[in-house]
Amino acid sequence: MLRRLLQKPATWFVAAGVLLVAGLATQVRITLPPRSSGEVADLRALRERDDLNVLFLVVDTLRAEHLSAYGYQRPTTPFLEEIARNGIRFARVRSQSSWTKTSMASLWSGRFAAGTAVFDYSHVLPEDLTLAAQAFRDGGFRTAGMIRNTWLVPTFGFDRGFEAYFFPTPSNKRERFQQGERPGERNLPGTDLDLVDAALEFYSAHPRERSFLYLHLMDAHQYLFEQGSALFGANLIDSYDNAIHWTDRVLSALFKELADRDLLRRTLIVIASDHGEAFREHGTEGHARNLYREVTDVPLLISPPFNLDRPIVVEDMVRNIDIVPTLLDLAGLPPLSDADGISLLPLIEAAAEGRPTAELAPKRDFGLLDRGWGETDVPQVLSQTITADGWRLMVEECVTGGTQLFELASDPNETRSVAAEQPERVAALEAELSAHFAEGTSGGAAEQVELDPAQLERLKALGYVVGAGKADDSPAAVACPPQATGVSPAQQP
Repeated sequence: MLRRLLQKPATWFVAAGVLLVAGLATQVRITLPPRSSGEVADLRALRERDDLNVLFLVVDTLRAEHLSAYGYQRPTTPFLEEIARNGIRFARVRSQSSWTKTSMASLWSGRFAAGTAVFDYSHVLPEDLTLAAQAFRDGGFRTAGMIRNTWLVPTFGFDRGFEAYFFPTPSNKRERFQQGERPGERNLPGTDLDLVDAALEFYSAHPRERSFLYLHLMDAHQYLFEQGSALFGANLIDSYDNAIHWTDRVLSALFKELADRDLLRRTLIVIASDHGEAFREHGTEGHARNLYREVTDVPLLISPPFNLDRPIVVEDMVRNIDIVPTLLDLAGLPPLSDADGISLLPLIEAAAEGRPTAELAPKRDFGLLDRGWGETDVPQVLSQTITADGWRLMVEECVTGGTQLFELASDPNETRSVAAEQPERVAALEAELSAHFAEGTSGGAAEQVELDPAQLERLKALGYVVGAGKADDSPAAVACPPQATGVSPAQQP
C-alpha cells in the first residue's frame, strides 16, 4: 500500500539542488524575522484575505514542559520563545491520546477518540469523518502533507483531502547526526531537514496560491540531533532535550527561509504536537502506555502573518480537537461537520482584552488509549480519562487500582489519587465517561486493513513491534491475559 505514496504528485517537490541543506543545518538564528505589527482585531480580518497560507507543523512527541517557551529551566526552545512573544501561546493543552494514530485522528477531525473509532494498528479513519485538509481544499486552498511517521500513511485514511501526501526523500547527510539511546528505537531514514526541503519546493511551485501545508516532524521522537550541537549531556532526558533544541533550530531556519521568500507576511503558522513523553514519572518511559499528564500535555503556538503588539497567553485548558475549528474560523471557512472541538478565537480575543474567559473555554476533555494497539491476538484494553471542573478521572481496564481521581489545582502532576475520598464524584464522572464512550462508538467498529510487508518494515525502523502481544512489566496488572496489560518498551511509537 505504500506504493500509493509514490504515486502521488510528489514530482512537485523533487529536489532541484537549489536548497542549501547545510545552511539550514547550521542555522542558529533565534530571532523572529521582521514582519509588520498587528492587534488582536486583525486576527478576524484574516478571513478577508485572498492570499492567506496556513502552515501546520506537528512536532511528534513534544512534551510541553520540556520547552523553555513553557517555563522549562533549560534553554531548549529559544526560537519558540520568540514565537510566543510575538504570537499566541496556549498554556494548557491536552491531546486526546498518547499514541500518534489515535491522537492525530482526533486532531484532524475535531472529534474525541471514541467518535473516530481509530483505536488500534489496523483501524482506518471512517469515510464519514471530514478532515482538515478536505475543508481547506474545498475552501480553495492547495493542500499538501509531508510526513515521517508511518502510522499516518494513506492506508489508514490520513491522506484524505491532500492533493499531495508523501514521505520526503531522505537526504544522505544522516551521518552528521547522533541519536540518543531509547528503548526499542531504531534509525528512521533522513531528518526533519528533508521536510524543510520538500516544503520550500512546494512553495516554489505555488508561490502565489493559497495553501494548506502540513509537516510532521520526527527528530524529537527519534531523540535525534546534529553532532556538535548538544547542550545538555548524554542521558535519556538530556538526549530528548538536545533533540528538542535541534528541532527549535530547524523551525528557526524554516521561518528564515519563509521570510526571505516574502511568504511569512501572509502565512498563519501553527506549532502543535500529538503527545508528550514520559520519563518514569508514573513508572514508564516513552508514550502510548497510559494517559498521565506527561504524555498528554502538549504545546500549542499560533504565529499570525504579523507580530502581535502584545503577546496573547490563553491560560484556560484547551484541546487538540479545538485546533482545526479555530483555523477554519480564522480562514473564514465553514466548520467541520459533527466536530466536538470548538473555535478558540473568542477565547483568544477575551484573553487578549483581559475579559473573563471561563465561559468561553472548553468544558470537558476525554482521552482514550487502547493499550493493545499494536497487538493482533488480544481484546481491546482501554485506558480512558475525563477532565471536568478541575478534576481528572482515569479509568484503566485490567489494572489494580485502575480508577484514579486527581484534583488538578492541588495536584497538577497527578501524584495522589483521591478516588477513595470522593466516591460520589467518581461515580458521576464514571457515568459521564461511560455515556460518552457509548455515544461515540454507537456507529460501530472501525474498518480494518492488513499491513503489507513494506509498511511493517517502516514500523520496525521506528522501533514499533506489531504482532503477538507481550506482557507488561507493571505489577499492577490483574484479571486480564498478561499480554493485554500494556505495551512493551519496544512497542512505544
